[in-house]
Amino acid sequence: MIVITFDKNVSVVGGFGDRIVGLIAVKLISKLLKKKFYISWTKEDVQPYIDYKRYDFELLDDAIKQRTTKTHYCIDSVSRWQHLIRGSNFFKTPINKLWVNQEIAQYLYKLPQYKNEDYFNDIFTEYRNLYTNILIPTDYLMTNITTLVGNRSNIVGVQIRCGDRNMITNKNERHTTSNGVNINQKLLNIRRICTEKFKDDYSLFLTSDTLSMLDEVLRVFKRSNVIYNEDLIQHLDRKAVQSDISKVFIDNYILSQKTSVLFISTNSNYGRVAALSAVHKNIYDLDGRLLDKKLLVTKGRCLFT
Repeated sequence: MIVITFDKNVSVVGGFGDRIVGLIAVKLISKLLKKKFYISWTKEDVQPYIDYKRYDFELLDDAIKQRTTKTHYCIDSVSRWQHLIRGSNFFKTPINKLWVNQEIAQYLYKLPQYKNEDYFNDIFTEYRNLYTNILIPTDYLMTNITTLVGNRSNIVGVQIRCGDRNMITNKNERHTTSNGVNINQKLLNIRRICTEKFKDDYSLFLTSDTLSMLDEVLRVFKRSNVIYNEDLIQHLDRKAVQSDISKVFIDNYILSQKTSVLFISTNSNYGRVAALSAVHKNIYDLDGRLLDKKLLVTKGRCLFT
């Protein structure tokens, strides 16, 4: 079996977007190798928000979980994986735990024995199944989602990633992005595109790691047309400062499953996985450029064009 692992004993496994990138990669590898796929998620208690019982490694019998295990570490680097695929044996150990936040499955698809497999078809299929087959939202999560979006239609999602240092959970970090530069002009352009598509018949759902972005949005859009989840902004890979971390899951689900158009920060895996799992192809960057989903499967080099 092959297990994507978010272990409570590992300090860094990535935020939500990074983890989904790794999860989908490992699921694709399991498919290619015809091995069972499982999820071991012990770093946080996420079961109040998502149901993955079908794949939950922790629900297996103890006798099974105690079989010989090998761990493959691939956090923020693909070098160990590239070395691994040069060999002829793949995951012969009964249990193979992968700590991954990279799209590493593509390297297998380049091997001669998998030349007839369709990489993009397979990865898009898995992303489409993310919230219907793999991580199914709980009743608690869906109640909160319904409270936010109600029966609104033509929801436009806007995801603006400004950097870890903006979050209360990341006080001492320096990570930042340029996504907030000229944000008023970007939002005016988004409004223009929305008006062309829907006239005035749409709502805008905002998610950001920077609370001040709500003020920026309200300078351009009517408050009655803006949907915003006011729960505390937290980073999944940092110690929670509030026990309820549902915002991470609620916001991504809405971006993915409830929007008709989506504007994302392309340097953010949180936005990328929402776009890849979205039920439509109306995906734009924050400058209003229409995006091809093939360009979103990895931040690094994609081996396929």
